[in-house]
Amino acid sequence: MVKRLLLELVMIPYQLYRLIVPAPRPGRPGSHPISKFFRRTFEHKRTRKAISAALTLLVMGLGQMSNLMARTTQATEVALISQPENRLITQTTLEKPLDGRLAQGFHGFHRGIDILDPVGTPIEPIADGVVTEVSLGRLGWGNTVVVDHGNGLASRYAHMNEVRMIENDQINKDQTLGTVGMTGWTTGPHLHLEVYQNGRAIDPAAILPAFVSADYRIAQEK
Repeated sequence: MVKRLLLELVMIPYQLYRLIVPAPRPGRPGSHPISKFFRRTFEHKRTRKAISAALTLLVMGLGQMSNLMARTTQATEVALISQPENRLITQTTLEKPLDGRLAQGFHGFHRGIDILDPVGTPIEPIADGVVTEVSLGRLGWGNTVVVDHGNGLASRYAHMNEVRMIENDQINKDQTLGTVGMTGWTTGPHLHLEVYQNGRAIDPAAILPAFVSADYRIAQEK
């Protein structure tokens, strides 16, 4: 299919010429020299074989380039989403902020995870650190706390009900930041957790102990 399309593209100059120069009328001796040249060139068996071979090589080359670009893209994506190095960078053992059910995971349009738990459930930081931001009623996130854990690692806790910390508080992972709520843009009580490594959002579920998904818990309860 591709070879045929490329061959038709190669024939475009000849087709344009046929549109501009009319075909010889009946009884008109011979034909125009340019017409003879194009006809002999493109209708000769060796020429057609050469064009076919060239088109085959072109298609193969495009295929190799496509494969190389795909491998490069895949390698880049693996490098971006691979998280083991975060454990080495942080030099700490991270913990879950609460034992809830994982309702929504990390993806391009959702730069964190949603953990379901009832309103009032205590929320703890994933590691020791310093509170760098406390926002009450922030658009979208609602009541929010941000903690800097050092070594380029930071975490954000959103949709909180009660906030028990203030900015610049030194905290450890056994203290309570606040409680689960429904502030901001949310349809139900849950914690929206975001984690950043050197300013880049990473998947919290990839570096924290495993969560039980909401679908799995519902299936077990049935």
